[in-house]
Amino acid sequence: MKKTTKKMAKATAKQSVKNCPVNCCSTAHKVWGAIALAGLFACGLILGLTYRDDAAPRAMLDAQQCDAIANEIVNITTSGATAENVDMLNELNAAYSNGCAGRLVIIEKESAAPAPRRPEIMSTCERIEQLLKRRLNSEDSTNYIDHLANADTFSSMADRGCAENADMYKAMALRELEIATALQPTENMRQRDAAIVIDTFKKLDMQQEAREFLDKIEQLIDPATDFILQMEQIINE
Repeated sequence: MKKTTKKMAKATAKQSVKNCPVNCCSTAHKVWGAIALAGLFACGLILGLTYRDDAAPRAMLDAQQCDAIANEIVNITTSGATAENVDMLNELNAAYSNGCAGRLVIIEKESAAPAPRRPEIMSTCERIEQLLKRRLNSEDSTNYIDHLANADTFSSMADRGCAENADMYKAMALRELEIATALQPTENMRQRDAAIVIDTFKKLDMQQEAREFLDKIEQLIDPATDFILQMEQIINE
C-alpha cells in the first residue's frame, strides 16, 4: 500500500513539471514585476497627495504675518525687482494670496521731487540798488540830516543803478532834498550839508541847479574860499 502511494505522488509531480513552462519563474519576470509594483505605488501616492492638498483647508495667516509679508513685497517692488529677488517676490505674493485672502497690498508711488530751481544771477545794477537801499533812513525821521543822506543815496542809485529805474530814483532824491531844506533852511546849513546837496545835484546830472545852490550858499553863509573852489571843481567835473 505504501509503495502504491509513493508511486502516485511521483506521477503527480512529474505531471506538474510537464504542465509548467521552463521560464515561468525566470529573473526577467521577477524584475518587471517589481517595476510594475513600484509604478503602481507611485501613482497612488501622487493621487493621495493631490486629493489631500485639494481637500485640506488653507491655513490663514494672522494680521502681523500679513503685514510683514506686505511690507517685504512693497520694499522689493519699490526698489525694483532683480534677478536675485524675483523668486522671493513670487513666493511672497503666493503666500500673501493664499494666507491673507481679502487683503490688498497697496504700493504708493512717491511723487517725484521737484527739480531744484537754479538761482537766478542778479544783474550788477540790481545788486547795487539792493545794497544802497539798506542805507536809507526812515522817511518819518524829523532829522534833516537823515533826509540829506537819503537824497545822496537815491542820487547814487539813479547814477549807478539800473537805467530803467533812474528817473524814479532821481525823483526820490529831489523829494528828499526838498524835505531836508524844509526841516533845515538853507541859511542854517553847514558847509558839510551844502556839500551833500551839491554832490547830489551833480550825480543827478543837474549842474545848473548845483551852481545856483552854490551861489545861494555864498550869499547866505559866506563860506571859505577853499570850500567855494572845491564845490566849483565838483560841479565842473
